[in-house]
Amino acid sequence: MTTELNPGMTFESFVVGPGNQLAVTAAQAVAERLGGAYSPLYIHGGGGVGKTHLLMAVGHVAAEAFPPRVVEYSTPSRLAEAFNAAASAGQSEAFRHLLADVDVLLIDDAHLFERRQGTNTELQRLTQDILVEGRNLVLAGHVPPGEIAGLDRELIAALSQGLVVEIEPTEYETRLAILQRRAEGRASGLDQTVLAAVAEFNISNARELIALLNRLIALEAVSENRLTPAAARALLEGEALILDGRRPVPSVGAAETQRDEFADFLSEVSVAVQQQIEGWETDVRDAIERWGREGFDTKRLEGLLTQSNPLPVEATIVEFERDVRQLRTLREAVAATDPARAGDPVFRDPDRVSEAHVLAESIVPAVELPPGPSSAWTFDSYIETAGNRAANQAVHEVVDSPVSAHNPLIIVGATGVGKTHLLHALGNGLSEHLAMPVACLSGQEFHALARRAVEENALDTFGSLFDRAGALLIDDVHVLVGHERSQEELYRIVGVLRGTSRQVAFTVCSPPAEIDGLTTQLRECMDGGLQVVLTSPDRELRRRLVERVLRDRAGEADPELLDYLADRPAESVRVVTGLAQRIVDSADGQGLPPSAALARQLIEGTIPKVERVSRGMRTSGVMVSLASGVKSREKMIWNWPDPGERLIEELS
Repeated sequence: MTTELNPGMTFESFVVGPGNQLAVTAAQAVAERLGGAYSPLYIHGGGGVGKTHLLMAVGHVAAEAFPPRVVEYSTPSRLAEAFNAAASAGQSEAFRHLLADVDVLLIDDAHLFERRQGTNTELQRLTQDILVEGRNLVLAGHVPPGEIAGLDRELIAALSQGLVVEIEPTEYETRLAILQRRAEGRASGLDQTVLAAVAEFNISNARELIALLNRLIALEAVSENRLTPAAARALLEGEALILDGRRPVPSVGAAETQRDEFADFLSEVSVAVQQQIEGWETDVRDAIERWGREGFDTKRLEGLLTQSNPLPVEATIVEFERDVRQLRTLREAVAATDPARAGDPVFRDPDRVSEAHVLAESIVPAVELPPGPSSAWTFDSYIETAGNRAANQAVHEVVDSPVSAHNPLIIVGATGVGKTHLLHALGNGLSEHLAMPVACLSGQEFHALARRAVEENALDTFGSLFDRAGALLIDDVHVLVGHERSQEELYRIVGVLRGTSRQVAFTVCSPPAEIDGLTTQLRECMDGGLQVVLTSPDRELRRRLVERVLRDRAGEADPELLDYLADRPAESVRVVTGLAQRIVDSADGQGLPPSAALARQLIEGTIPKVERVSRGMRTSGVMVSLASGVKSREKMIWNWPDPGERLIEELS
């Protein structure tokens, strides 16, 4: 995974100028001290401005000044390859333990994480581990973290919490200093006026600037006369204009040598462009080779190579790999019951995942799945008002566009305000759109499953429980406070699911930042998602909830009663519906219709002034008991105050 540090790329050989002074200072500080304020350090800028040079320089100082330190230099591609190889061998933890010993991790070309979405989860976990343990992380990329497409919000926040610094394009003085130092190193003997002429070209990429210099050195070596500034400008004008993003204008009187050199240069540019265009083809061919070697049908990927302008390649590869993982899980479940049937070709074709599910369920009908959403809580039964509209709309956006909308989605609210209803409604909505089952369980259920897995040393099996889930929804995540191991497992499973483009949603009683006892990783994971808040029921919601109860129980709703109960503040939906239920129960017990007067009597202790309506068999003053014969009406309790407002002691 590691690339050897380039011995020529040190701080001493780096040319410092106004555009890179801050980056150099920060890099030196990181190199000389572990866990400082600049970790992680993220350096960004265009190609060839010195980002890789600074990374290498940090590595040299860290390794030489403090020999015990372990320095690792890598790229997103190498990290992804190493992790995928370890995961395929069932040694993911070994990969993590290897990086756990690294004191200074240097990651170049960080912008390429947008093409390695499956590695983002591991980077998030690795970043947090490094920061918590006081180690150093230095990254370099073409763009700042927030501009890397597909990077998770929490990962962007983690990479930005240290220092993000830009290396500006080189100005004239810095370009001249670079040329002078390189010319001295080559012992070229080029006149300083020639170097000054080259520095006048607005080439910010140091590599390209040095390439121009090398061209001049080679030309002068085979020339009988020394180059002049005018000759240098004439020879390099076409190349420099192209590097500066403009079309070349042929110089009057340019020598035949210039045309030959310019033609060679155009050929080199053409090759470079072709290599960039073919970059996606390399990724596709690598994926075809990898999965084909494991016996999976790769015709979906092979189809990309036949298209001149294929669909987003990385997304297609991620989706293909997600389907492969499903097939693996199904095949393993079948193999445990009927090894011969596990060899069915359907388990090798990612385009036949649905068929594989059907076949697996017919062979292993008892394949364990996590609980799903309750059919009792749907969007149809959820009452939307102004107070919960934002949360409800966010949930609908997730249903319409899983993962791309809000991932994770965090629903925040006190007990009984409707979080559970909305979460299960989300689960039911997703179930209609996804070909995979949706896992929807309480935090307590998750903890119980995780604790059992730990006790039985079956965490791998526990994790595989969610492999077939198209989404993971967990209610009341705050109950995991105090259960750090369960939180760690939840974070790990969430990372796997999000890394394979699956939706995650939680409900919590308070904003994650305000919940003491959450692990740093889990809190930051939730802080990076979209948080929507459900407040206490507003008046409109209270009225509609009461109306629903009255119409379901009594067949009609008294407007005066509706207004009376709607005007009473309530902390939760549960309180509102519970109060309406008690009024209906009391009315039934007294043979009365539910009314505002009865509600006042129950709530405020006033006596209702209503005519009694006879319901059932009653006698005048005497009530017949089937158990003990006749009893006096005076000894019967006809109206019982609200038990919730009375202290009841049980005497033994």
